[in-house]
Amino acid sequence: MRRFVTSTLGAIVVLAVIVGNAGAANFTDISFGISIDIDDALTKQAPLRDIHYFKSQDRSASLMIKRIHDLSVVEFTQEMRDVGYRNMRDHVTLGIAGEPVEANIESGRGLLIPVRGRIRGHQITGLIGAYSGHDGQGFLVIGTARPQNWAAWNPRMKAMLESVRFVEIDRATMVREWENWLMGKKLQYQRPRMPGRAPGGPAAEPDYHLCSDGTVMRKPGPVARAPGASMPAYGGGMNQSRGTWQVIVSQGAPYLIVRDGPEQKLMLEVEGENLLLNGKRYTAAANDLCR
Repeated sequence: MRRFVTSTLGAIVVLAVIVGNAGAANFTDISFGISIDIDDALTKQAPLRDIHYFKSQDRSASLMIKRIHDLSVVEFTQEMRDVGYRNMRDHVTLGIAGEPVEANIESGRGLLIPVRGRIRGHQITGLIGAYSGHDGQGFLVIGTARPQNWAAWNPRMKAMLESVRFVEIDRATMVREWENWLMGKKLQYQRPRMPGRAPGGPAAEPDYHLCSDGTVMRKPGPVARAPGASMPAYGGGMNQSRGTWQVIVSQGAPYLIVRDGPEQKLMLEVEGENLLLNGKRYTAAANDLCR
């Protein structure tokens, strides 16, 4: 799994943390469709599924970039006025703290919204940049600092949010990088450990054996012997025919398509060192079934 984190994150998830020339954005992600100048005091953290996360070494400030397909800036702003912004998975609760202003962004719509609230238990003050563009591109950029540090960080957050630009989502590169990495792999479901639950038992999700030729190999079925027979009789799970697999990009996100029986569409994500299929953890190892 270490190889996935080092090589594939460089090519897929950060597909571009591209360090540009002078005057260019220092962070670009063609899977999110965003470029932005990140303050030098903020360091990129481990990937969090659909979020890029940066924080300062002293933990006084942070920046989150969250992809939201088909984001309506107007509707989001109204929701902020009514109930605020809550992301329970990432422990974010923010309320509007001032009048939104137009963001300086070309080829789309953007608003900067002052907020106050809590992130992972810490009281914060900050700005949300809400951006929507063509082809369903949309994302939130949430810049926050602890209240006592906000006066120093406020102009720096505004500078970052004003540097945001849309970039074209490179679907062909996303597909190629994912397919190059997945081919020849066995993707094995990692069942979560439950307190008090005995190990063993059937897995709740299937494993996937992805061959380099674009086919899917099935694991052989159990061996059974007919009464009195000297030769084993194999179950119906033998590799008599193969399905197929491919990667597509839909609404800016990569999916693994498996056609082996009913078609399955599984969202591909990375969280730290984990590969996720539809949000479920899998390990990836060399496939010993494909020949």
